Amino acid sequence: MSDARVRLLRAREALSRAEDSVGLLIRILIDACPPEGWIGLCGVRHIGWEWAERQGMDLERVLVLSPGEGTNVGQLCALLLEACDVVCLDVAELTRSECRTLAARARSLGRTLVTLRAWPGLSRAVSVAGERRAVV
Repeated sequence: MSDARVRLLRAREALSRAEDSVGLLIRILIDACPPEGWIGLCGVRHIGWEWAERQGMDLERVLVLSPGEGTNVGQLCALLLEACDVVCLDVAELTRSECRTLAARARSLGRTLVTLRAWPGLSRAVSVAGERRAVV
């Protein structure tokens, strides 16, 4: 097998692993979102938009926020909870108190909050490929 062919196979394997690593996360978001509902993402990278759309995610009903330096991340997350039925967060800047407040707000609004980090006040953990975890 040629060197170029080996590199191509390795690249395809890496892409497949990457899709698998977000596959469960994407399914959680799609399954938790009601018909005509909205999904909000904050700080989440490497989604694979084309693949997510093929899985059934309506990209016209997805809000994506990428907080910059000095941004009040807690306030952005609170706004997403107000606007979206399902909110997925991967932000390290939140304090423990902000995490508890956002989790309580999500419950009171009937929203689904999915994070890629362990949070106090959220109900269950879902294993996602390797070290990544989604907390729902």
